[in-house]
Amino acid sequence: MSLTLTETEIHVWQANLVRSSNDCQQLAQTLSPDEKTRAERFRFPRDRDRFIVSRGTLRTLLGRYLNTSPDRVQFRYGDKGKPALAEPLASVGLEFNLSHSEDLMVCAVAYQQAIGIDLEYFRPVADLENLTQRFFTPQEHAAIHALEGDSCLRSFFQHWTCKEAVLKATGNGLMSLSAIEVCLQHDTAKLVRHDNASARAWSLQLFTPAPNYIGAVAMNAPERSLVYREC
Repeated sequence: MSLTLTETEIHVWQANLVRSSNDCQQLAQTLSPDEKTRAERFRFPRDRDRFIVSRGTLRTLLGRYLNTSPDRVQFRYGDKGKPALAEPLASVGLEFNLSHSEDLMVCAVAYQQAIGIDLEYFRPVADLENLTQRFFTPQEHAAIHALEGDSCLRSFFQHWTCKEAVLKATGNGLMSLSAIEVCLQHDTAKLVRHDNASARAWSLQLFTPAPNYIGAVAMNAPERSLVYREC
């Protein structure tokens, strides 16, 4: 069944990466030869199956937007490894990004819009204070550690996912996290500094796809409507 996406929407999909062996086999049939080779390189079957499900699910979703079969979707990769649609499908203007953590994957899809998404599983973090002092700005470090307990940890992951989502949207995967500054107020995020881009051009939205998960979407546009779906 085909999918429709307007220019004012961003679709955020989530999917469980734990699937039956039959599902994995079916999704594996949609992968390209290089993706199948990558899958076989994983040492542990669990990691291999997660890769197969995430790539196969991505291909299935994009195929529904593009009205083509999943195995006909072709990708190209940026200098930092960010995937995008290859020609001739690239001319449609469909943009996407995906992330996964533990047993969950999320995927954001938009038209004519640079977009990034990140997902993290809420968990204890060793030496949190030194971590934020090293990789975050002084303002972010202070804001996070002004909180206590789970609120402090939650703020850390909210900042982290926002920063990663921006890096993934811009394709600057190796850029320092401290080159981006995020301000959080009541679970609302705003990009206040980006060393390589205009912060005003970017919008951030936090979301919770499932208990114990924190996600963020970054878009190079005024805030758009996020439509959440499961597959």
